[in-house]
Amino acid sequence: MAHALRKEPLSFVGTAPKRWTFEAPVAAPREQVFAAISADPKTWTWFPGISSGSRYHGDGPHGVGSIREARMGPAVYRETILAWDAPNVWAYRVDEMTVPLANALVEEWRIDPAPGGSVVRWTFAIDPRPLFIASGPLAPRAMGRLFRSAMRNLSETLAGSASLEAG
Repeated sequence: MAHALRKEPLSFVGTAPKRWTFEAPVAAPREQVFAAISADPKTWTWFPGISSGSRYHGDGPHGVGSIREARMGPAVYRETILAWDAPNVWAYRVDEMTVPLANALVEEWRIDPAPGGSVVRWTFAIDPRPLFIASGPLAPRAMGRLFRSAMRNLSETLAGSASLEAG
């Protein structure tokens, strides 16, 4: 990996120079949502762009301190899990990436109960590098669309697995 990032704690979610929080419903109980989000990233067929080459390092069980590698298109991210509080909060820090987008990056996923399922809040906290800054308002808009699409896909995936379990 070409670009090492500053290793920030989970509190960076509240102090990062740039932060965006996106929210979307998922038509499944938060226990199922948390299990899907914290699962091995090679199973993230519901998240657009994540490739099957993504994975946790080691056999598990996985939790705080686990390392995972996520591949999105040509970009590769090596991450350390910072929070694993099932079914409420899952978060990670990006330690290295192949694209020079950030000096530091922490992502937090919060799952709250809601009528008909859950609400997922994804906070993207970044100390951006010039390449990310150059995108202006396009990056957060694109991230919001990507997140909403992922949560729609996750709703469909979990509904499909629930009907398979019931049948």
